[in-house]
Amino acid sequence: MRQNNFDVLRLGAALGVFMAHGSLFYDLQISSFFNGVYSIGSLSVYVFFFVSGYLNFQSWNRGPQWASFGTKRALRIFPGLLVAAFVSVFVIGGLMTTLDLTDFLASEQTWVLFLNYASALATQNDLPGVFANNPIPHAVNGSLWTIKYEVMMYVLLVVFGMAFGLSRRLLVAAVVVSAAAFLLVKDPSLDEGAVTWRDFWQFAAIFFAGAAFNYLPVNQRHWVIPPMLVGFVIACTGTNLAVVQGGVFLCLPCAVFLLAYWRPLTRIRLRHDLSYGIYIYAFPVQQAIAEISLRHGISKPSYMAMALGLVLLLALASWIFIERPAIAWSRSLVTSFHRHLVTRPS
Repeated sequence: MRQNNFDVLRLGAALGVFMAHGSLFYDLQISSFFNGVYSIGSLSVYVFFFVSGYLNFQSWNRGPQWASFGTKRALRIFPGLLVAAFVSVFVIGGLMTTLDLTDFLASEQTWVLFLNYASALATQNDLPGVFANNPIPHAVNGSLWTIKYEVMMYVLLVVFGMAFGLSRRLLVAAVVVSAAAFLLVKDPSLDEGAVTWRDFWQFAAIFFAGAAFNYLPVNQRHWVIPPMLVGFVIACTGTNLAVVQGGVFLCLPCAVFLLAYWRPLTRIRLRHDLSYGIYIYAFPVQQAIAEISLRHGISKPSYMAMALGLVLLLALASWIFIERPAIAWSRSLVTSFHRHLVTRPS
């Protein structure tokens, strides 16, 4: 039996983003929580970043060399992302565009978006003649915008690990500074450019909270219940935006940590890790099925079921044919790298 539930939590987070976007794309309806500040999608993204911080801290500690760590992270992110960018732009975009396919492929905008997605920047989001009349128009794969922040967290983890060591004090300081910057700094000029700094700070706070939770013994996890409840009450009752967000920052990491080691969940056995595939394919698939459904009067439940089925198939294919082989390759490369270091003459 598994000793933790991180795979289940990531799958739940991916499906949370799917559910939030699915309703929004069909009729602009979205469920919100904590006085309307957060959706299930935004909370699910926080779960991803917390779990990533927790597990990547362990990965760094097992082999604190930037080359091996970077190889593993790059081969976990970019092979699947590259194929998803191709499918989003050339397959789904090519099928859904109102332009002639020759004109679509000849458009500079088409190729620019592919490169923008494949590089993990995701600062652009529209294709010529694609989803122009959808409830959320001109958005092809909006979920990819968070990946660049994930990569930035990896870089920071390596920098901190090499320069200072990932001590408890350093990680707590990173959480406090990041959370304070997100909650207190309100400069609109910081939201211009490829990186939105408020987004950077919120994800850094959650990611390094995940890393810091490694210092809390699992057998003493019940100690996080009181701060979790306090954070939940603050998030539910706060009338100030920063107060609500602060409550979520306190509540959510504690809740995820408790669920990660909640024994009933360990009975769920997952043969395949579909979470990343769901995340990188759901948005364009849902947009395409939404356009078809609205055009032909297909009901919202039927639209959601069709989209989920297709997304799960794409996620399964991504895991079996792209992600899992890339992970195996990264392990082989890291093993060869370590063997070279051991056998290299001094």
